[in-house]
Amino acid sequence: MKRIVRGVVIALAALSLAAGATNGPIGLDWHQGGYLYLLLKNGSVSILEETTKQRLATIPTTFGLEPAEIFSARLKERDYVFVSGFVGRNGAVYQYTAEGKPYAKFATPEQAASFDVDPERRLLYVASPVTNVVYAINLDQKGSAAKRVAYIREAEAVGPIIFDRVRNRVMVGDAARGVLYEVDVTTGSYRPIATDLGSPISLGIGPQFKTLYIADRLAGRIHIFRLENGAYKRIDTIETGLRSLSAVATGPSETVFVADGSNAYQLSLKTRKLTRFAY
Repeated sequence: MKRIVRGVVIALAALSLAAGATNGPIGLDWHQGGYLYLLLKNGSVSILEETTKQRLATIPTTFGLEPAEIFSARLKERDYVFVSGFVGRNGAVYQYTAEGKPYAKFATPEQAASFDVDPERRLLYVASPVTNVVYAINLDQKGSAAKRVAYIREAEAVGPIIFDRVRNRVMVGDAARGVLYEVDVTTGSYRPIATDLGSPISLGIGPQFKTLYIADRLAGRIHIFRLENGAYKRIDTIETGLRSLSAVATGPSETVFVADGSNAYQLSLKTRKLTRFAY
């Protein structure tokens, strides 16, 4: 019981600290050809044009939702945005159209809020900080039960998760121990592939699924991994100069988008320059 409570407290404390006192961005996401989405502390979502950063629309707050993460995906030639969070003691993921219209809601087991989407198999992968279990939910079957994929026994508080659709793996960060795990979603087997990551709060992956970005909440660093000979290897760590981080997502033209709970930025991977933008 002590381990379970500790896992929940760590995960929720990370989100709370990252959000700060203002209604700043706690999550963000973008993919090629889509909009830039920023999830704010109050649960609303700002939809921006990727180049000009002009606000196109706002998805209003869902009543009673304590927001956690956001992800955008293209499914059957249509763009969607997904927002996860907590309603009371229950986890859920809400699906919206690219323009912000409600589309579907999926209950998640054991307060799972970290998630990613497999657009080809139309599966929602979620990770529970309570039990350290990764689950899969069928997006085409409303109300379908979550299927257990893997139990990461050594973890203390699994947090961010991202799907590598080329290798059919999910990458899962342990926010408490600073470890990154790789999970085979077909067999359920897993292995640690990186340590000393601080407190990983968010993961991003490049469009070719060969570069992985890990945001360290406590140190304000971005760890960069490159896929070499079938395995991710750390090639660089960028000191952003920010006191903390709440999110990272891949961006266009050798950039990434980052947030620190108060502001949103675009970071050049070449010059390491941060450019703040309004949301």
